[in-house]
Amino acid sequence: MPLLPLSRSAVREHPATAPHARLRPLPSPWLWLTGGALLFFTVPFVGTDTIGIQPDLYYLIYFTIAVGWFVAFFATYRGYMRDLWRVNLKSSMGVGAAAGIAVVTIVFSQAGTKHPDGWRWWFQILWRGLVYGSVDALTLFVFPAAIAFLLMHGDRSGAKRRIGYAGLALALSLLVSTSYHLGYAEYRDADLRSPLIGTVMANSATVLTGNPAGALLTHVPAHVAAAVHQNEGGPSHMLPPNVTANYPDHGDSDVAAGLAVLWLLGTAAALAFLVRRHRNQVTP
Repeated sequence: MPLLPLSRSAVREHPATAPHARLRPLPSPWLWLTGGALLFFTVPFVGTDTIGIQPDLYYLIYFTIAVGWFVAFFATYRGYMRDLWRVNLKSSMGVGAAAGIAVVTIVFSQAGTKHPDGWRWWFQILWRGLVYGSVDALTLFVFPAAIAFLLMHGDRSGAKRRIGYAGLALALSLLVSTSYHLGYAEYRDADLRSPLIGTVMANSATVLTGNPAGALLTHVPAHVAAAVHQNEGGPSHMLPPNVTANYPDHGDSDVAAGLAVLWLLGTAAALAFLVRRHRNQVTP
């Protein structure tokens, strides 16, 4: 297993343990990238194409697996990636928000579709818009950018290395995004131009600032706009799977909504616990 050097910030914050941490063997980032690309293809291929699970119930499964993968990855390398999140954070958010406005404008310029009435519509805006967009942003854009950062050992000093990082992060994101979208039948039966163009736009913050956090402000609004304006898919199919008359749709939508609420409450409680524990560790 490779030995990854700690980031400069990690060495400054933990000088006493830095020599030992610098020698700590970790799995290769290439293994995480390969495993993630295969996993993000397999989940939609099995869940939607093979079994045909009701979409909201499928999202519950996908979100759980994807978030679990990302948390495991982050926990493994968190000491090596502090500089990735801290550098140009405000600029990343600004670029991501600007790209998000552009994507939302594109969505609303296209033909709209019908949407459910009452609480189901609001639930889908939350579940298929906010949550789905957040999970996709983490797995398709933030995760590959973090892999690129690790492969470059956190060294982006100089124009050449910054440009190299931007190109590598975009290439890895395109790889993961392609693998993920090919898991859905509607993308295998058509071209991938729309999702790959969206991938490039979502990576604008990473490419221009070196910080992938802004991808959330690009992709989440895009999903919310799709849930509002193109709830049944639309020309770009931004909310796969595309439920046609032949889709099996195994599972009950009301049960899925109830389980989704429990999932959200459990996730919120887990995040609150992790934040509280982190604060307790930092506070002397």
